[in-house]
Amino acid sequence: MARKKQAATPSSRRTFIKAAGAAGIAGLAGCADDGGTTGGGSGGTTTLQYWTLFAGGDGEAMKTLVDQFNEEHDSIQVERQRQPFDEYYDKLFTSMTGGDAPDLAVFHTTEIQRFTDALTPISGMLSDGAADEYVDSIWQETEFGGDQLAVPLDTHPNGLYYNKDIFEEAGLDPESPPTTFDELKSAADTITAETDKQAFSPDPYLRFFVRQFIAWQHGRGGEFLNDDNTEAAFGDDHGVALAQFYHDIANEWDWDRADTTADRGTKAFRSGDLAMTINGTWYYGVLEAQDFEYGMTKPFVAPGQSAPQTWANSHTLGVPNSSSNQEAAVEAAEWITQNSLEWGTDAGHLPAAQSVLGSDELRGSNVWEMTLSTFSEMAENGELSYMPSTENNENYTRPVNNAISQIYAGQLGAEEGIKQAATDVTNNLQG
Repeated sequence: MARKKQAATPSSRRTFIKAAGAAGIAGLAGCADDGGTTGGGSGGTTTLQYWTLFAGGDGEAMKTLVDQFNEEHDSIQVERQRQPFDEYYDKLFTSMTGGDAPDLAVFHTTEIQRFTDALTPISGMLSDGAADEYVDSIWQETEFGGDQLAVPLDTHPNGLYYNKDIFEEAGLDPESPPTTFDELKSAADTITAETDKQAFSPDPYLRFFVRQFIAWQHGRGGEFLNDDNTEAAFGDDHGVALAQFYHDIANEWDWDRADTTADRGTKAFRSGDLAMTINGTWYYGVLEAQDFEYGMTKPFVAPGQSAPQTWANSHTLGVPNSSSNQEAAVEAAEWITQNSLEWGTDAGHLPAAQSVLGSDELRGSNVWEMTLSTFSEMAENGELSYMPSTENNENYTRPVNNAISQIYAGQLGAEEGIKQAATDVTNNLQG
């Protein structure tokens, strides 16, 4: 089931200008050491300042791509600057409102609308036929209000990861992970009864509950927001049923502890103490370094899933308005996204470029066998749910994450909590 595309709203420019007035002067001091736009360098070389938020395996893969670009180009050189993940978008917003933005920057598709009026429409600077170089469904996520605002690098959906060693310990078939709610309940109950391991966590970080909640809401036939993103739609029977599911995991079925300490679940999974969890493409590199056998399958295991959906997002490359090197930045963005083999093989993400996605090198790799073939199938089948892009996504992410966290911890009733979250989201969107 294809999800509706999120379009820019008429008020986005007013919001951005208002925020720029408040943040611009103060922001200049805050980003002074981060490096701004550098124009022509020595010998006629254009040096681009490129901001990313990638660390770990993602950071190493992006470093490889940038190094390859620099080796193959004389007239353009890219200086990659990694900003802290938790501060990235605030720092980027400050730099773009303060006139000290980089030439090129990474944007999740769900964050683009916050920056629509400070990003350069790039259609006129793209190579001929550029749109045909990318998976169409991913390409469409970078169009806002009729403008092409970024070039897609990947899509990174969620899957169900499971520990095959724990399955064997519980007497389960390690090659038959659960694919429905009934199968999940049977497997998790067996693991709980037959081992001392935790059975299942729907969010191993225990702070991003909203991601898969949105996908599972869509999978039940419900909606998360209304058509124009001005009102919450998840306070219905579907949302209540899912909230009850989150409650029962830790408070009724004992599949996990009623403890929402950040990152507790991923630490447990990596140490071999958690049997199943929902996580994204990036988990491939993490798990390859562990000393247990793991598998991954489609995460359509919540109750009432009639149209299977999983959470997804995309990394994209966009060009700020203030860049004086826009054409060079677009050239670099196209090259990086269309030569992104390592982004799949090393970082584990599903490349957006058709040539890379269909290459023998990618499809013959271990990551293709372990995860990307399954993610690619979900993408081809229209089973990816992108989170809505609004002027400030915290208007909905924070109330939902907070409510489900309290529900999971047994501190708040499922129906009361999710309905209050829906009220809060509506108030935020309309306020």
